[in-house]
Amino acid sequence: MSCLQILQNTATWISFTVIDNDATADPRTGILYTEIDVSYKKYGQTSFTNKVLTGPADFREIGSGVYEISFSAAELDTLGSFIFLINGNGTLDAPAVKQVVGQAVVVAAAAYTPGTITLSTNVLTGNVVDLQGTPVAAVGVNAIVLSLPTIMGSTPNTGGITNSIVSAVTDASGFFALEVLQEAVIDISISKINYRRTLTVPANSTDVLFELP
Repeated sequence: MSCLQILQNTATWISFTVIDNDATADPRTGILYTEIDVSYKKYGQTSFTNKVLTGPADFREIGSGVYEISFSAAELDTLGSFIFLINGNGTLDAPAVKQVVGQAVVVAAAAYTPGTITLSTNVLTGNVVDLQGTPVAAVGVNAIVLSLPTIMGSTPNTGGITNSIVSAVTDASGFFALEVLQEAVIDISISKINYRRTLTVPANSTDVLFELP
């Protein structure tokens, strides 16, 4: 049984997984909203309430046997446990589907204070010139992020960041400034001058790229 926290009086999509009721436990795909029965019970209720699905507005398939159901703000208006059941009905083709039981905890919105996560970056600078020392404009400088810190901040304001490509272009004086996350491992390249290297971004606010050890 899975358990997650959701905010009171906030419409929320809740996911669940369906597998075939056989020895292989393969993901069950292609289920339609008309082929399942859904019911739920709020904290303090003694019986389950049937939920009527209407289609894509409250039921969708994600893939690999994973589906989502949208419960409305009114259905999530009671603090405490929230249990939902999914069963295949008589219109669902064989093999039968095991009953899916899910549990969530409805918490007050005040329990979560929106916050910010501060990212420390380093601006790598440099100049590109030709053999005569003449600035070269419109030269691309690219950094492919190979690995990043994954968690920062403090509870509850923690988060993850994704890998990405950061780019800059030299200006009329051949100058570039490339802002990257401190302590990220990057593969940086300037194809115009056949420059390429992998480095860990120093924990400084700015550095000259060509002076880094």
